[in-house]
Amino acid sequence: MNVKNDNAIAQRVRRIVAKNSDTNPLKLRLGFPLCLVLVLPFVLQVLGAVGLVGYLSFKNGHQSIEELAQRLEAEVANRVEEQTVNFLEKPHLINQVLLASAENSNFNLDNQSALEKLFYTQIKTHGIVPYLFYADNHGHFTAIQKLDNGKFISKIKNISTGKNRDVYELDQQGDRTKLIASNKFSSQEYFHYNRQDKKTREKPTWSEVSLSSSQMALEIKAVTPVYSKLGKLEGVLGVEIFLSQISDFLRKLQISESGYSFILERSGEIIATSTPEPPYQKNGNQQVRLLATASNNPLIQVTAEHLTKKFGDLHQITSSQSFTFKFAGQPQFVHVQPLKTAEGIDWLTIIVIPESDFMAQIDANTRTTIALCLVALLIAVLLGLITARLITQPIQKLGQAAKAIAQGDLNQQLETKGINELGILSHSFNEMARQLQASFTNLDQINQELEIRIECRTLELQEAKNIAELANQAKSDFLANMSHELRTPLNAILGFSQLMNRETSLTQQQQENISIINRSGEHLLSLINDVLDLAKIESGKTNLNNTDFDLYALLNLVEEMLALKAETKGLQLIIERDSNLPQYINTDDQKLRQVLINLLGNAIKFTSQGTVILRVKPEQQTTALNLDLDLDLDSDLHTFLFEIADTGAGIAPEELDNLFTPFTQTETGKQSQEGTGLGLPISKQFIELMGGDLQVNSQVGLGTSFKFKIQAKLSQASLLPEPKAARRVIGLEPNQPEYRILVVDDRLENRQLLLKLLQPIGFQVQEAANGQEAIAIWQSWQPQLIWMDMRMSGMNGYEATQTIKAHLQGQATVIIALTASTLEAETAVVLSAGCDDFVRKPFKVADIFAKMAEYLGVSYLYENLESEEAIPLESIDKLTSEALAVMSDDWLAELFEAATLIDQLLIEELVAQIPLEHQTLAQALQIEVDNFDFERIMNLSQTAIKT
Repeated sequence: MNVKNDNAIAQRVRRIVAKNSDTNPLKLRLGFPLCLVLVLPFVLQVLGAVGLVGYLSFKNGHQSIEELAQRLEAEVANRVEEQTVNFLEKPHLINQVLLASAENSNFNLDNQSALEKLFYTQIKTHGIVPYLFYADNHGHFTAIQKLDNGKFISKIKNISTGKNRDVYELDQQGDRTKLIASNKFSSQEYFHYNRQDKKTREKPTWSEVSLSSSQMALEIKAVTPVYSKLGKLEGVLGVEIFLSQISDFLRKLQISESGYSFILERSGEIIATSTPEPPYQKNGNQQVRLLATASNNPLIQVTAEHLTKKFGDLHQITSSQSFTFKFAGQPQFVHVQPLKTAEGIDWLTIIVIPESDFMAQIDANTRTTIALCLVALLIAVLLGLITARLITQPIQKLGQAAKAIAQGDLNQQLETKGINELGILSHSFNEMARQLQASFTNLDQINQELEIRIECRTLELQEAKNIAELANQAKSDFLANMSHELRTPLNAILGFSQLMNRETSLTQQQQENISIINRSGEHLLSLINDVLDLAKIESGKTNLNNTDFDLYALLNLVEEMLALKAETKGLQLIIERDSNLPQYINTDDQKLRQVLINLLGNAIKFTSQGTVILRVKPEQQTTALNLDLDLDLDSDLHTFLFEIADTGAGIAPEELDNLFTPFTQTETGKQSQEGTGLGLPISKQFIELMGGDLQVNSQVGLGTSFKFKIQAKLSQASLLPEPKAARRVIGLEPNQPEYRILVVDDRLENRQLLLKLLQPIGFQVQEAANGQEAIAIWQSWQPQLIWMDMRMSGMNGYEATQTIKAHLQGQATVIIALTASTLEAETAVVLSAGCDDFVRKPFKVADIFAKMAEYLGVSYLYENLESEEAIPLESIDKLTSEALAVMSDDWLAELFEAATLIDQLLIEELVAQIPLEHQTLAQALQIEVDNFDFERIMNLSQTAIKT
């Protein structure tokens, strides 16, 4: 019969597929087309190969261009240096020739007429230099100059001319024809070029570069000292040249389409440049030397500025330098080379070539590469389409045949020629079609029977679902009723015990009796909470109350609570915290603390010697995936691993299966006669709520290890709530309006509790036993605030609240619900009914006063208000048994009992009894209460009594 069921299911699937194929063919089109899968690899391979080759070609070409530019610039700089040095060597050679001629022929340089003829002959014959001169130490001066128009002039100064220098025009034979000018002149200016230190005094040298007075050009003088046979300086023989010839050479020098070359002095002034710009500029009525940084050519100007910025000072350039910088977004190749001569020339040759001058070929290669890539891409696409067509056509036919079969046409046969693999696939499809045709014939026969069975099963499942929903609703109702019925009388017991503790007229014995009642009630409340927690967990009503808290402080708190208990048994309690563990996290700290206390408490309880270790460390970050489901998942969760290991008696293997069953204890637990068997089940459920799982590993006689993980968000210190100090209310501050409070509860003891709590403080209080009475009193008395019990006989609190809030006047009345329910869902129901807030039973007195202050703005008088001055944290002593020993044994005994029953109110009352001179002790004890470290208070007080 199972075979028939399987066949029927297959027939059902076939019909669904056929239906979906008819109605929405797009549902089957998932993934990528086969044509794209076949063509895309060819395209990517071609693009990758050609692109990589093109990229490498571009990079190599760019590198080659940079190397070529550097070599070209170096060659140009060397050529400029060679030509410039040759140009500068000629004047000194002429000086040496003239000086040698004078010495060899015993020619007298003082003979101005003969010297004129010699200078004229040299300039006219050789035409190398335009200006020759000789100045002696007697003030005589002889010079011949060739002008730009081809004429010659003679410049003479001697005794006959006095202080002037006469300028004569010369004829074709070099004879004077007429006097042109006579100006004051001193030949001494020609001597300072050679009057240097002793090492260079007898060497030829150069004058400083200056602007010529006769024509707008830069000039420089090559001077050679003339000495007598006795070594006395007799005069200076010199050649004056114009540096414009260097600029002419630079302009003729072919560097590149946009390249420039120029020569600078170390001061930054231009000597020569390949641009038409003159090396001087007008400054007012005068012409002055041109700085490269002030050049009209932007590239020369920027290059000079970059050199100054790069080297700081042009004198720092002592060797050839090549570098690149950007100008107008384009790289510029720069080569700087010092130009020095033995006669004192110290200039800089600078070559600048834009990278764009070399990029034309690279750009052409890039365009060629792109064109080749497109051609190869087109060819690859065509080949891929042809290949894809050979493969996809048979597959398309196969798909069409499959679609026809899905629609019920089983008579489908495919051709098996062409590609071998596709032929085998077609043959297999044909065989499958024949088998399907035979199988579907049998499936149709049992289809009707299967549909009937499915309908019957569906009805059974629907009926079971209805029964389960009714059972779950009954369980929820039972849980709500149990919470109300158990916690409501406890509210009266604990409330009246707290109220009576406020009386100062009670005897010591009466106070002890009330404390016993209060502690017993708190213990009973703890047991009820465990049972209710388990019931809420089983019914799915428990939720996480996530808060931001200090994980380090929580671990320290757990350690302090259990340290003394471990020390009493001679055990070593160790808390190992990973160095990467975050300090601040966000999760349910109350449930996490309860789990750690339960597991560590069990470990200490069942360990007689050795150690109990808690290890905490982060594991890994969890990224939640939505997967298109309607889920509210957090993508910032972090996983934390907790491990509790002990060296105790261990758990027998046969007991591990029932370890997490409620109200079930191991043999060791039964022998200890402690606990209810709820700690581990509740802990396991709490851990699962926090996104983890509790695992146990135990060996009898060796110990037990519990491991669990939780998921939490990371937090920070600024998000943690600030602790508030509790103070005891004793009255209302004066000059306040009259506050009318209505208490609604069907139980007399609960009404009396609030009446006796509020009336002595100064509130006007009335009471109502049900909803009808509450509405009537509200209409006639108009209270500002109503404490409303939600579950009452007759008209309950929900109906009464809705009736009051339905009136405009009722909107101004604050209604705070009193509910004994512990279900979070109940909170939403209460607020949706119109209540402004809620307080759970059993409540604490401080919560009642705090809610009224929040909603009515009430100001209270507190007990010992004048003595409650803030004590600096650094002055608060750490709580120790020696510090507690200053109090009486009776007081310590009460403190021990209050801590044992976790009675916070009684502990606070005992703290108020500490004398003023021991307020630091009171503050330290209050800190332990605020941290809920009742275990430590209990252990320290017990030790203090013994001492």
